[in-house]
Amino acid sequence: MKHVFTSLLFLSLSACSLYKSDGRKEFENDAPGKLKAASASATAVAPALRTTAQFKLKNCKKEGTIESWFNSEFPAASYELVVSETDLEIWRTMNANGVIEVKAIQKTDNATTMTCNYEFATSAVWDLYKDQFIRELENNLMTQD
Repeated sequence: MKHVFTSLLFLSLSACSLYKSDGRKEFENDAPGKLKAASASATAVAPALRTTAQFKLKNCKKEGTIESWFNSEFPAASYELVVSETDLEIWRTMNANGVIEVKAIQKTDNATTMTCNYEFATSAVWDLYKDQFIRELENNLMTQD
């Protein structure tokens, strides 16, 4: 019984580790600048939106097989599927404060799944930066290499 508890504790703690690869850090550092540059060329952008942070990374984690299966079979009802590709899914929802929450899920060949959660300040900010954000995720896939 003690070994079972220890094993379960280890599995649950290993699933909660933060993702910290160099590629992910580079994406997080470069993407806001690229998004800001794209917004500067858009004439319909309100000045207040140019000075606010477009999005922020809330957390990333590596999901286990069971957790990944459960989340794919029973997604939260409040989430809307934005992108569905073989190795990448992007889901979004709006919380009670009007903040857009985005979940990016990447599946790899070796049956591991990385999940990162982001926040966009408002629906207008999400609409403005959605395409650029999706391109950045597609080009900088979340791997641990």
